[in-house]
Amino acid sequence: MNTREKILDKALEMFNEQGIEYVGLRELAAVLDMRVSNITYYFPTKDDLVYQLSQELRKKNATVIVARENMTMNGFLVMLHQVFQHHVAFRCLLLSFVHLMEQNKFISASYKKTQDLRNATIKSNIEVLATSGYLKLNDNDADKDYLVSTIALISRFWISEAAISFRKVSSAEQIRHYLILITKLMMPYATAKAKKEMQQFMEGL
Repeated sequence: MNTREKILDKALEMFNEQGIEYVGLRELAAVLDMRVSNITYYFPTKDDLVYQLSQELRKKNATVIVARENMTMNGFLVMLHQVFQHHVAFRCLLLSFVHLMEQNKFISASYKKTQDLRNATIKSNIEVLATSGYLKLNDNDADKDYLVSTIALISRFWISEAAISFRKVSSAEQIRHYLILITKLMMPYATAKAKKEMQQFMEGL
């Protein structure tokens, strides 16, 4: 790793362990055995550092949240599973989500654009699931918008809720719980072949 990568890696580790709000650049520099100026050369402020971590998460999610013309129900759930695993790796960002949106101007400025793009991609994949015979939806957008907004809500805040309700449960078990919630959310719209893939997916977790 180069110096910049070492700073990002150690910052993520410390933020995940202690919370973003409780780790300053001085504490980070001490653990890295370097001067604060070595950190501020790459990241002038703590906000810059946290923003870069948010961009690392965004890049990881961008590799899996993609619109697919051949999307299946299993593929849709695999996509969400990978996103949730990314969330665990960058859990400090989700646990401090509200604080960051209020305090970090870089993150708040980029968030809406990213979220709109993510929601549009999820909606596109849900439309493919409908046309491919996995979901039975109304002709209007109401059902699609409901599924997109609820999946987005679970995705955005599941780690915060899990930190309270499932503190002693492994991250894999936590992810399984919230993926089950999403499958139950989609169940009223699911066709027989969708339900079969849902069952197979959950058995494989």
